[in-house]
Amino acid sequence: MAILEPFALAIGFLLSYSFDFTNSYGFSIVALTIIINIIIFPLTLRQTRSTKRMQDIQPELKKLQKQHKDNKEQLNKEIAELYKTKGINPLGCVLPLIIQMPVWFALFRVLREPLNFIPKDASLFPQLGDPSSVLFYTMDLQIPASEIATWIERIPYLVLILFVILTALYQQNQLTKKSGNSNNPQAQQMQMIGKIMPLFFGFISWTLPSGLVVYFLTGNIFRIGQQALIVKIEENQKDKANQKDQKEDNNTSETLTDKKDDKDDPRKNRKKRRRK
Repeated sequence: MAILEPFALAIGFLLSYSFDFTNSYGFSIVALTIIINIIIFPLTLRQTRSTKRMQDIQPELKKLQKQHKDNKEQLNKEIAELYKTKGINPLGCVLPLIIQMPVWFALFRVLREPLNFIPKDASLFPQLGDPSSVLFYTMDLQIPASEIATWIERIPYLVLILFVILTALYQQNQLTKKSGNSNNPQAQQMQMIGKIMPLFFGFISWTLPSGLVVYFLTGNIFRIGQQALIVKIEENQKDKANQKDQKEDNNTSETLTDKKDDKDDPRKNRKKRRRK
């Protein structure tokens, strides 16, 4: 598609630029993946926070479900209002994936037709004529596992696909393990998508160039680290806020106790009257 050519040219440029530092086609894809994920970090941050907030409001959701169990229309309205109040966007969980789709299609074209998109003056361009230059841990990055002749030769490709599935499942479980089951249709849809997507990526990886599968795996690992860091920071901030509120409550309680003691102690009351 002509609309993807600018993306493919940009991907080709970034790959050739990364190759100057890594001197490896495979590690150039790894570097490209990291660059793309850094660029979309604000979306990942919003996704992680939105998912975390959805976990935090589970008690409120269950309360609403009990209150409006016989009125689904009212329940959906109340849940939508709750999401709006808490700043939660249920579709935000898949937004980073949607944003990356043009990159996937563009990288597919670059891997299949590298001579059309890698700059001719780049150091990577003449290397493409050597079949060994596109190998990464014995895998040809330009072809999918389905095109490999024997099952023995497919083993590295299958291991790569397996790691894509496992890291995707871990990444999904990383944020939803505390959320539990929900009767909210939107939440159920998001949970279903979260379960299907890892298997979907594993399935399509069988027919995609292995270089694109390397992109999937690197992205999963990078986002696992990102999400762990974001969740840790969010929890630390929440703990500090709770400690601050508890300290203020304790100070208020101590002040009220002191005033009550002063009022109940007749000797202190007599001293105050004498001073007056």
